[in-house]
Amino acid sequence: MNEMEKLQYVLFERLHRRAPGIDKLDRLWDAAVLLPLVRTPEGISVLFEERAHTLRSQPGEVCFPGGKYECEDNSFRNTAVRETCEELGLNPENITICGELDCLVTHNGPIIHPFVGLIDDISKITYSKSEVERIFTVPLKVLLEQKPRRGSVQLADHPGDDFPFDLVPQRKRGWRMNKSYYVYFYLYEDKVIWGLTARMLYAFLYRSRKELTEYLAEEID
Repeated sequence: MNEMEKLQYVLFERLHRRAPGIDKLDRLWDAAVLLPLVRTPEGISVLFEERAHTLRSQPGEVCFPGGKYECEDNSFRNTAVRETCEELGLNPENITICGELDCLVTHNGPIIHPFVGLIDDISKITYSKSEVERIFTVPLKVLLEQKPRRGSVQLADHPGDDFPFDLVPQRKRGWRMNKSYYVYFYLYEDKVIWGLTARMLYAFLYRSRKELTEYLAEEID
């Protein structure tokens, strides 16, 4: 084995031991959530949580059940099911996972892995009052018919005081990197669904609109 062949072997062994993922040097962490569908008297509906008002993080905001990935979960799918069971007082057999949406890499920490699933019976839900203030449902038909409002948010990277401008003299001290993204808003009665929850909802409805519309039409017939 010559020198280049040896290098090729060493690199192949090293780089193929694990599947490539997302660079987490910026202290990113993984979370998984469930977009739950339930049957209600109004038809197939999406279930939402209102976060407990006593929580330190985002009290009172609308969200889907979910949380941080734990090593013992072994998969993001299991994280979504475990967190949903803990928050809504369900058993894993009450939840059927239908599929996974594209993951979201957020600007302030979590990489969110969203799953779509069915809860077999809404009456089995006994939510944790330490985490959930209340739950509510919105008919899928209403969400499909609604065009969400959207607004843009501007992001800017500001070099810190320790940024070595002497190494990149073409960059001046006032240099900024700017980027914008959309935030979606769905309205239902007195509730506002927005932020990452609305973004996942928008992705689900956009990706599955044709199939969902056809399904609902057959339900009516």
